[in-house]
Amino acid sequence: MSPEFPTAALRATATLSLLLTIAGCSVFKTNEEAQGAINQRVVGMSVGDFFDRYGSWKTRQVQPDGAVEYAWISAITTDAYKGFYGLDDRTCRVKIIADKNGRILTATIVEDMPGRTTTSRCLEIFKAT
Repeated sequence: MSPEFPTAALRATATLSLLLTIAGCSVFKTNEEAQGAINQRVVGMSVGDFFDRYGSWKTRQVQPDGAVEYAWISAITTDAYKGFYGLDDRTCRVKIIADKNGRILTATIVEDMPGRTTTSRCLEIFKAT
């Protein structure tokens, strides 16, 4: 047996432990409170009203049945940058499915970064005031 084998096994064990630890972090967990706030606030809303209130979509794809899938990311507005991305990475990304009449059927969180004052940027944006 070579002397490197125990070192390689220890590295593999350490790497596996690190991955399991990371998997347990809240970054990879769904935020049920934020998803609930989005569902309550936007499901049934017209996509026009949504985009007027929360900002324009990033991508749009028409489905064969006439439904439309949108990728939306919260806008970032700072003195240094305006737009989808910038120095500020406190964003919320949502996949929106609208029916052929333009009503939102689903709005699913794709990515929820820490917010300005909470652990969820999506919750900060969509929580009822």
